[in-house]
Order: sequence, then structure tokens, then C-alpha cells
Amino acid sequence: MVDVDRLDRNIAALAAQSRARGLALRPHAKSHKCARIAARQIAAGANGICCAKPGELLALFAAGIRRLMLSAPVASAAKIDALARAGAAGAELIVTVDRLSLLDAYAASASRHNTAIGVFVDLDIGLLRSGVATAAEAVALARATQAAPGLRYLGVQAYEGRAQHIADFAQRRAAHAASSARLRVILAALAAAGLPAQHISGGGTGSCRLDTEDQVFTELQAGSYIFMDEAYLPVDIDGSGTPAFETALHVALTVIGHSSADFAILDGGSKSLAVDGPPPRVFLDDREVGRIEWCGDEYGRVLPAAGCPVLPVGAVVECTVPHCDPTLNLHDIAHIVSGDRLVDFWPIDARGRAD
Repeated sequence: MVDVDRLDRNIAALAAQSRARGLALRPHAKSHKCARIAARQIAAGANGICCAKPGELLALFAAGIRRLMLSAPVASAAKIDALARAGAAGAELIVTVDRLSLLDAYAASASRHNTAIGVFVDLDIGLLRSGVATAAEAVALARATQAAPGLRYLGVQAYEGRAQHIADFAQRRAAHAASSARLRVILAALAAAGLPAQHISGGGTGSCRLDTEDQVFTELQAGSYIFMDEAYLPVDIDGSGTPAFETALHVALTVIGHSSADFAILDGGSKSLAVDGPPPRVFLDDREVGRIEWCGDEYGRVLPAAGCPVLPVGAVVECTVPHCDPTLNLHDIAHIVSGDRLVDFWPIDARGRAD
């Protein structure tokens, strides 16, 4: 269930915050995988949409989204060719590269399909996942991109995912400052080499306020801000001690019975909610009544909050999600609600596209 009013307020809030600081938004669709949501983000001013997988990008392109960026490197010639074909068919495509061999493969496919592909040089500023970590490597990749046929050097991508979920604002600011310092060194080297980054893309939900203050990035890739899952809810995003965004995503589950120890048992476990995060909270008529304890792929056990009676069989509850990205990946359809009304159904277009 997606509360469309809360969703739209979250989209508008980050769009306004970024606009006020002169930053662009390129929200990450790994959080929602839904063309209808991507279209709302673009309508609110986003200059494009990020995708984590080629399959996600191609699914959103097929559903009508044109300005798309792939934020991860790939190693498959077939996937590279499929991306280039999408570019030839009208996708305004940007990819990230972390090595010369990948750059060469994109250039060959772009030339073969008579299209142009934008390129961000991928930088590792502390996550130790993908990207180059030294100024010399970044300059070499940028220079090679600029010289490659069919490719356009646009700038860099830099993402420090470890800082995103540090709950304390001051501690997160310190971690963010360290990664920003590494990024500034590489940006200065690129500029000195005559290869200034026109676009500097990165950041996330947990660092969005710090990113707008620092003014290092030119565009932000936040994704989870539209939903706010249990992994992000403890994060003091703006230092105020209050939530910066609203919880817009829930999963509706039903009490199907009681255990021998008299716990209410729900009809949803790891097939309904991703389990890589804090346990979901359970709400009945907007009142928190407990938390879920996992007891199977299809089942959840309600640990009742203090003073709350055992939920009766047939009660339909709304549960927060531990992690929005993989939870959306478990469902074909988002049920769109406004207040207490079901108003629409939106397909999760890129659900299951882990290729």
C-alpha cells in the first residue's frame, strides 16, 4: 500500500529543498521500480531517474521513462548491447564506468547502434564497492571517455552508502565530511587536467540535508525518502530529531489465527516483507499495536505492544517495512490509497528485474 498523499509530499519536499540550494535531483528507482512514481518525480522537477540494474532501466524505459541512468558497472556484452539499443530507440542514457575495458565496450556498442551514451566516471569515496579511488585513475578514465567515439563525458558519480544509516546527526556529518574531502581531491585533479565534472552525482536519503549544505554534488540520487522504511526511520536526517519525511509505504496483512501461546499470526512473512532491516511495526486503525517477529516465509507473529490485546482473527493490519527496495521487489502491484480510499493500482514495472 502506498499513501499517495504522503508520497507526493515527500517528493515535493526534497524537490523544494534541492531547488532552493540550486541542486538537481536524479532519484533512485531501486526503491520503487515503478514508472508511475518515476513520472511523478520527473514532473516535480527531477532531471532523470537512476536504476541499479540494466533490467530495471529497460523495464522503466519500456513503461515510458526516457531520462535514465545506470548507477552500477556491468560485465555482460549482451546487457551493454541492450542498453545501447535503448539509447538508439530514444532513451536519454547515462552509464557509469569504473574501468577502461567497460568504457571500450560501451563505445563499441554505441558506435554499432549509431547512438550516443553519456558517461559518469564512478568514484569510490569510502564504500569500497565500485569505482576508482585515486585522482590519477579518475583522470585517466575521464580522458579516455572524452576521446571515445559514441560516448560523452558528463562528470562523476560518488556514493558513500555507509554514511546513510548513521542515526546520530553529528556522527553522520563527520563521516560525510570525510567522504566529501576525498571527493574534493579527485574533483580538483579532474579540473586541473582540463576535465572538470559538469555533473557530480551521488548522495542519498540519509545524507540529503548534508549534501545540500555542502554543495559538492550537483545532483542527488536519494531513493528511500519517498517511502521511509524502518532502516531509515531512526536516522535524524536534518538534525531536528523529528522525521524529515513521512512513512508512505505499508504492507497490509491479515490475522489468520492464533498460536498455542496466544500470539496473533499474520499471513505474511519473508514472501511479503524483506527481512534485511529492523522488524516492522504493526498498526490497526492508525494505532501502533505491536511488532512482527518472523516465523516463516508465509507467517509473521505479532508481539503486542504494552497494553494492547491480542488481535482477533480477521483483523487487517498495516505494517511498516524493514527495507523498501527489496520489499517492492516482492510485489507485482502497489495499491494506491488516499486517506481511507483505494484509488488506483500501479504496476511495479521493474519488479524481479535483477539482471
